[in-house]
Amino acid sequence: MREKRKKSVLLFTALCCVAFAVYFILSRQAVDHTAPEISFLNEEIEVSVGATETELLSGVTARDARDGDVTGSLVVEGVSALEPDHTAEVTYAAFDKAGNVAKARRTLRYTDYQSPRFTLSAPLVFRSGTSFNVLNYIGAEDVIDGALDGRIKATLVSRESSITAEGIHEVEFRATNSMGETIYLTIPVEVYSSAAYNATVELSENLVYLEKGARFDPNSYLKTLRVSGDLIDLRSYSDRVSVSTSSDVSTNTPGTYSVAYTVKYGNYTGYTRLIVVVEE
Repeated sequence: MREKRKKSVLLFTALCCVAFAVYFILSRQAVDHTAPEISFLNEEIEVSVGATETELLSGVTARDARDGDVTGSLVVEGVSALEPDHTAEVTYAAFDKAGNVAKARRTLRYTDYQSPRFTLSAPLVFRSGTSFNVLNYIGAEDVIDGALDGRIKATLVSRESSITAEGIHEVEFRATNSMGETIYLTIPVEVYSSAAYNATVELSENLVYLEKGARFDPNSYLKTLRVSGDLIDLRSYSDRVSVSTSSDVSTNTPGTYSVAYTVKYGNYTGYTRLIVVVEE
């Protein structure tokens, strides 16, 4: 009798194991492990730098074998750093009801992208004996990020140990935007003798960007001469004012140049420097 019961228990256990194995196999087959498929109407998209996520999703669809159209689940996961040709990759993700995730990429090209540009709020010309921080005067503007002022770095590339010593010091500025593009600008920072000048020259711009081959008139950037509290308009100055310039600007060759201005009015002399960047 005991032997018969033992056999019955063993048989029951075996049947349970078989039933569990069948259930496990069937349940595994019932679970959805297949991610949706993402399709593009075009493999490359052209948009403005201010494009919204809706615009980036234009021409993108997603379909799942079980759930059908899951285009509504699509999201923009991210945009890569810019390549040298100013293209990037945008990554998309789509989900089905089982939580499976699909990802795909396509090329993104901005129709109105422009590399960041530096700005100068004042000439980098300083009187000897004064303290200054060149980073207080230089900024950078980007079409995507706006102001990049907090991302600007400076390196003294000339051999002098101190930027505050009298003379001309070459300084390299660099800034990187959120797209990963880094711009560089190497310009002179000039420190002159405290007794050299007793007037202040103001320009309409301190840093200008010109297209290759553009017409350039250095005197057109002169604005005022401050003499002992008075302002002389240099846009219509009289014969009592003399202006001399020293320039290495060549608008036929891309590069960074400068124009040094010396303005005299009676016993007063002012000095300043304009930075000119000629672009390709």
